[in-house]
Formats: sequence, structure tokens, C-alpha cells
Amino acid sequence: MSNTILSATDFNQILDDYAGRTLSHTPVTQTTSNITGQETLSDGTPINIKCYVMKTNQSFQYQEYGFLEKGDVIGLFKVADSVVINSKITINGEVYRVRESYNVPGVFDSSTTATYIYTVGNLFLVS
Repeated sequence: MSNTILSATDFNQILDDYAGRTLSHTPVTQTTSNITGQETLSDGTPINIKCYVMKTNQSFQYQEYGFLEKGDVIGLFKVADSVVINSKITINGEVYRVRESYNVPGVFDSSTTATYIYTVGNLFLVS
């Protein structure tokens, strides 16, 4: 038996009705040169999405494997918005890059295929 605490539909409804903030998400495509191995990021078409963002204090968190730098902003995004590493997020004219991104499952039982509720993004200010 699986225990679903919150579904993606529930989370999306909360963002749409109560806590969501509209901002610009620019998907980014990463290409690697066959000759030099240099990676290039190309911006896609910006779209408006709803998410929940929280500014953080710039600091470091201690983990077992060392210190990890926390971002300037933590964002909770709809899974369908496909916010991934290197995506650009524009909030009030400030541009952020997603440096860490992971999906949060809504089913807490190993016998069931996980469905994801939302995506957490660790964002760093770039301009």
C-alpha cells in the first residue's frame, strides 16, 4: 500500500490559487563542441511560469562530503515546467541560473513507481 501525502495536482492548485508567483523561465540548451569539448549554453524562448521562491542568506551548509554553497534563491516549481540545471529564471529583472535541481516524489513506498510532486531548484544570481 502506498501513502500519497500530496499529489502534483494538489501542489499545482496551491501555486495557481494561493502561493504562486509569476516569473520568466528561459529553457537552456547545452551543446558540446566535438573538436574542443567546450560547452555552450543557448537560450530558448522565455515563458511565464508560476512558482514559489524564497530568498536565502548566502552561506555554506556542511554535508558529510564537505561544504556546499547555498544559492541566493530556492524555488519550488511545477514538474511540468521542466526547470533543470542551467535554466535561467528572471525575478523582478534579476537573472538567476539553476545550479541544482531535483524532483520530490509524492509516493513514499518502494513498491510503487514514484510520481513527482514538484521540482526544487537552487538558484544563483548572475545579473
